[in-house]
Amino acid sequence: MKENVTNYLSNEYLHGNNIFFVLSSIEKEYPLHFHEFYEIELCYEGEGYEVINGNKYPISPNKIFLLHPTDYHQIVATKPLKMFNVAFTNSLIDEENITYFLDYQNEIVLNLSSHRLKQVRSIMEMIQDIFLGSRTNKELILTHLLNALLLIIIGSNELKGNIEPSSNNDVLKYIHKNFARNPTLKELSEFCGYQKNYFCEFFKKKTGVTYKEYLSNLKVNYSKKLLKLSSKSIKEIALECGFNSANNYIRKFKAHTNLTPKQFRQLYIKSKN
Repeated sequence: MKENVTNYLSNEYLHGNNIFFVLSSIEKEYPLHFHEFYEIELCYEGEGYEVINGNKYPISPNKIFLLHPTDYHQIVATKPLKMFNVAFTNSLIDEENITYFLDYQNEIVLNLSSHRLKQVRSIMEMIQDIFLGSRTNKELILTHLLNALLLIIIGSNELKGNIEPSSNNDVLKYIHKNFARNPTLKELSEFCGYQKNYFCEFFKKKTGVTYKEYLSNLKVNYSKKLLKLSSKSIKEIALECGFNSANNYIRKFKAHTNLTPKQFRQLYIKSKN
């Protein structure tokens, strides 16, 4: 079980920016961490693997990693790695792009064709040049380049959104940001400017599940990350994920997984050993 996992805060890592670019060189390992922002990683030299939320993925120069806020991950180099890293807040992502980053259950790892890799490398290099330059309208240009990069990535057949793009996707961002305090239907209806009954119909049409089911799935899936990669107690995890008691959390978790949180954690530890 990993302890003392580093949390990179947006205001510290991004140095007050909404977007930050860095060329990373990893000789052996980049330790387990998570952060409050989105991140795109593209390897251009070396080999290794990345462990994301307990799952292991090989790293090679044709792979791109798209990481959500709260994804736990670490990088291990079997041959010294060099990577492009673009970190950014969701305030820079166009509405038609944000949809593809809202499913917190699945991290996104893609194999790129040589043609698409060339396009992605080209935009990454432009982002690097603009970021390291001193233009007065730098963030505006970087915003356009970032969204162009995302559109190219989203054009890949491997990446599919599970919610239709719409101007109402802000409510999903709001839910993901505030799920631990259990936003009410009244609160969300008012956020969208809808009557409560209409909001319920709209939400189910867009997501395929009721708001209650969506929120429950979100809380349970986030708790799985904490069970795998922290030493927090069941009670602490229950409260952090917005459950009103450990017993309620255990009951909901078992309904989703047919396991108690303790059994889930024990199986994870056993699989790692």
